[in-house]
Amino acid sequence: MKKQKLWIFFVTGAMLAGMAGCSDMQKKTEPEARFCADNEILTYKPVDFDKTVITIGTYAPCNAKPVELAIETEFPNVDIVIMDQASIPDIQEHLKNPGVQKDLEDIIFTGAIKDAEISSNILYDLSAEDFTFRYNQSALNDLSSGGKLYQLPINSSVQGIFYNKNLFEAHGWEIPETINAFYALCDEISAQGIRPFVPCFKYSMDGVGLGFSNRAVFSTMEKREQYDLFCNGEASCKGVLEPYFEVHKELYDRGIVVEDDFSSSLTKNRYALYAGEIAMLPEQLTMFSLYEDEQPACEIGFFGYPTDTPGERWMQMSFGRSMALSKASMEDPGKKKILLDIFAFLSTNKGQQALQELYSGLSSVKSAQANLREEFWDVQACLENGQIFFADSIGNDLHNQTMKKYLEDDLTLEQVIAETDAMTEKITDSREPEESVGTAEEEFTILETSFFIADAMRSATGAEIALIPHCTYYNGNFAKFYEGDVTMLYRFYLRGLDDEDYLTTYEIRGADLKALLEHPMINGGEINAMYAFSGLTMEYAPWRDQNNNVIKLTLADGSEIADDKRYTVAAWATSIDETYIASTLSVHSELGNNTDLVTAAVRHAGTISPPKDHRLTIKWD
Repeated sequence: MKKQKLWIFFVTGAMLAGMAGCSDMQKKTEPEARFCADNEILTYKPVDFDKTVITIGTYAPCNAKPVELAIETEFPNVDIVIMDQASIPDIQEHLKNPGVQKDLEDIIFTGAIKDAEISSNILYDLSAEDFTFRYNQSALNDLSSGGKLYQLPINSSVQGIFYNKNLFEAHGWEIPETINAFYALCDEISAQGIRPFVPCFKYSMDGVGLGFSNRAVFSTMEKREQYDLFCNGEASCKGVLEPYFEVHKELYDRGIVVEDDFSSSLTKNRYALYAGEIAMLPEQLTMFSLYEDEQPACEIGFFGYPTDTPGERWMQMSFGRSMALSKASMEDPGKKKILLDIFAFLSTNKGQQALQELYSGLSSVKSAQANLREEFWDVQACLENGQIFFADSIGNDLHNQTMKKYLEDDLTLEQVIAETDAMTEKITDSREPEESVGTAEEEFTILETSFFIADAMRSATGAEIALIPHCTYYNGNFAKFYEGDVTMLYRFYLRGLDDEDYLTTYEIRGADLKALLEHPMINGGEINAMYAFSGLTMEYAPWRDQNNNVIKLTLADGSEIADDKRYTVAAWATSIDETYIASTLSVHSELGNNTDLVTAAVRHAGTISPPKDHRLTIKWD
């Protein structure tokens, strides 16, 4: 949808920033100064400064609590602090930014970083460490860069199909033995008013298309080689990818895949699977970790893509997540040994077990591979039968747009092949340096950036108050502005929102507003986090009990919040639990998404600086 041009007018006070908080900063140690700042909240869990504080940056989304617990149990004098990160589509490009490099954590969990120059500048070379011999050499070879080893594999990811086992059992449905049985099952499920198979094509279409067509696409070594050359922009996909296109068309023409799947939220799809609104969901095996963390009231299973041969199913395997050590942290004599000891522990069966709770998949530690969990029975079967294939990614969202035109009959098969061949040039163009949308006079903290966004939300909607979750996985902001050119706007994407979750103005009673700020709820559950705000002042203690975080709360002018009065509050759809909302006044679809909002706000301001209006006082006790 074409969005109207957004003009945001900031009041002077919203452009000047600040917060009051801890004093005597000169008396604090470096970790205390970092985690007890008066203008930042990096963690809502108290940090034990009597121990060695080790940070883990999760550049690949996960719930890192199992690893945190495992390390702290193994090393009682270590306090692990998990630092969740913004959604990052290209970790290599992201790490080129000097500000990002400066902020790098001690340990990072991420995807593959194959750029040798970046790795050598910011990551520690692990190639001489004894614990690397516990890994399969082939896995280490894939991660080697310039003859050095800067990352260790956490898992290999497997693409297959999740299904709601309770739903299948209740209706007597069986895992399909063939592709035709799959189509028949989808028809049967649809007849019950349930979506049978729901991919999320907002991000990638490769897994589904190759899952169903890999035997035809990779039927000969010549086709395999041509496919690899195509992915590198060195050959045409003609004569190779026709089965891939055709299986997508079959799914679309049968009504199994629909237009909404090109804009759906993977998070919402997952919850719909749990609720029995979706029967099957194609995804990476790593989703199992989220399932275990979310603990829905259902049981799920996982199987491979069926073929035309009865009982033969295939799964796609790809390199998953990795772990690395910051080069700067390893230059700290007080941390080097403990960091190496932690990596040695994580390379044992016990450590791998903890890591697998973060990122489900297959371990590359030789001794751990013999113990696949029971739920992965079809993964084991595919491995034993050699029904595993590897494939590079076909493209990015440009490919998804082209495929959508083909599915809707706006392109013929010949035309979609030509468009896909031309995609390499478009991808190259999309990798040109990002244009700056403005200038930051100084570096913001993440919290100051969250306040900037809240100010933009309030100005754009005219609401009395604006709220955005700060440093929380769903719907929350993790991004910050670095001094100088404002780029890397992809970081302002908010996880958990789909394309129609727009900025919305609500009415909220004063009593409910107070309760909301003390007890934020996302996806129906209370979270330990704070809303960054505009239009209020607050005294807040992040590390106190969740019933006692908010010490004082007033309107921005210092006046009391009246319990029975209704206030207009701007927030992104789904970021405020409906139990707190009195009414919905307006949906601001013309403002686009959070990235659009931030972009327009910075462009209009030209030059930005952190707010200094003392809206928040932080108490670190």
